[in-house]
Amino acid sequence: MPKPICLWMGLALVLAACSSGSGPASPEVDLDDALTALLTHDGQRTLAAFKQPASDNFGAIPQDPRNPLTEEKVQLGRLLFHETALGTRPAFPEGAGTYGCVTCHHAAAGFQAGRRQSIGDGGSGWGLRGEARTAAYGGGLTDTPPLRSPSVLNRAFGDVMHWDGSVGAHGQNEGTDAFWTEGSIQEVNRLGFDGLESQAITALRGHRMGGLGGSVVETNAEYQALWQVVYPGQPVDRERVGLAIAAYERTLFASQAPFQQWLAGETDAMTQEEKRGALVFFGESGCETCHTGPALAGPGFYALGMPDMAGADVVGDPEVALGRGGFLGDPSQDQKFKIPQLYNLIDSPFMGHGGTFESVGDVVRYYNDGVPATPLPADRLEGRFRPLELSDAEIEALTAFIRDGLRDPDLARYQPNRVPSGNCFPANDAVARRDLGCD
Repeated sequence: MPKPICLWMGLALVLAACSSGSGPASPEVDLDDALTALLTHDGQRTLAAFKQPASDNFGAIPQDPRNPLTEEKVQLGRLLFHETALGTRPAFPEGAGTYGCVTCHHAAAGFQAGRRQSIGDGGSGWGLRGEARTAAYGGGLTDTPPLRSPSVLNRAFGDVMHWDGSVGAHGQNEGTDAFWTEGSIQEVNRLGFDGLESQAITALRGHRMGGLGGSVVETNAEYQALWQVVYPGQPVDRERVGLAIAAYERTLFASQAPFQQWLAGETDAMTQEEKRGALVFFGESGCETCHTGPALAGPGFYALGMPDMAGADVVGDPEVALGRGGFLGDPSQDQKFKIPQLYNLIDSPFMGHGGTFESVGDVVRYYNDGVPATPLPADRLEGRFRPLELSDAEIEALTAFIRDGLRDPDLARYQPNRVPSGNCFPANDAVARRDLGCD
């Protein structure tokens, strides 16, 4: 929504007064007051529009009514998410018990993969954040998706999942049931769950964790004790495991990021440079017209001409590369991808649906230049994607806000100390165990 003209003029005066390089703001300019006025549209909305809830405040967390959050379900999901023993259907027997959800979505990488292209089954090694993981299987048998592994951080605020938004039965996918074909990833939508639940259920099958009968969830006493509290008398199956994992994922928030602390009244949580960047983000750059709400995410799908993932290790998938258009079979929607959340981007510096940008600054400059890297028809390219003409100081400040002001430094608080199987995580192959100090 466009800002009132008086607010735009006030912002311009603020930026003129306080964006002189990296020096301190002019004493007559209060950045906190200016940012508050901008965020609240001069009192037309409250700061609560951007605040994230505490992870244990279930009443404030958006949730699927068919998968209500409970403390025990979240705890079960936390363990299952990190459980590499769920790697039950590898391409080769030696891969069993070496991977899980956490392998491609772990805390140290902002709940993304630690490399440009994630590797689940068929991976070897780890490094510090998963950057040293390599494909161990030949012949295209390694589980390596052709798009960047999205973060599951702050996803409680989204209604659909995947870059094409094809997973989830409600919200933006209302009326798309003709495309939920049997045998497809989208078939899971027929169960009627929201995006996070649908994604967790279908990912277990798609990422080779589907054979759960007789798995550690059934045979381990610790798992069974929790299972009987959450699902008393119910058998272990993919749907229930997925629902528990989704419940945990709904509690993952970057609530200790400086911007979140600032919203809570800690005015010193952000630096002056980050505050100047926030003024640019919510002001003249127009970033907030797409990235808004507590997650600074969508809804919506837009074509911005960002490059696809490229490289010899990528398994091409033309339909996936088409984004929303590939899901809907609609050429007018080709190359349109879901708006991602913006917290903890630098924990794994591969951005865009193809992971082709390696710093926040690169992304900011791409938007400022307003020139698509991949040529697109004019009627498909998002109309707001045009040169922004930001100054160097504004670019630096905007980069600082996104890079540092939106980074929660302690996502490790969401990890368990151990998993019931005793396996290593985020990966449990021999080389990863050595890299992670599990042996």
